Amino acid sequence: MLLQRIGATEFNDFNLFSATVDELLKKEKIKLTASEKNQLLAAVSWYDETAEKVIKKTEQLSGDKLDQLLHYLGCTVEQLPDFGYYPSGKKAAGRTGGAEYIIYESQTDLRDSENVPLNESIHGYFLREVKPHVQEAWIDLDKTKIGYEISFNKYFFQHKPLRSIEEVSAEI
Repeated sequence: MLLQRIGATEFNDFNLFSATVDELLKKEKIKLTASEKNQLLAAVSWYDETAEKVIKKTEQLSGDKLDQLLHYLGCTVEQLPDFGYYPSGKKAAGRTGGAEYIIYESQTDLRDSENVPLNESIHGYFLREVKPHVQEAWIDLDKTKIGYEISFNKYFFQHKPLRSIEEVSAEI
């Protein structure tokens, strides 16, 4: 039914395509679980780097909510794009001093991780080592893990010299 209504038209904007599907499902009174809808959308879409970015959500940030986020991220308002909060250019609805931010969906195939030295700030390392190479990259602190990487071979390996050729030959 969706194929008949939408047709084989290719959308270059997943946000528009998803809204069109939502509208059709609502019009036809078809109820799908979130999982079923995601499976449907995944079956008929693919990654295209030239397409519009997929918006995960928009968020109004001002006052205490903005202050809490800035404290959690350890950054300034100007640095929010480094953490995935991109200003939409709109003011926060009904609030003074705030703004609307867009959070984009990340492409799982393009995710990457870095081992940052423990004595260095994650944001500083990101700005120096990642941002110059991937302009659209951002830090997802919710998925950031902080800890030690211990090389067991380096600290616990005890070298045992190889047996001599004569000893091996005698054993054979």
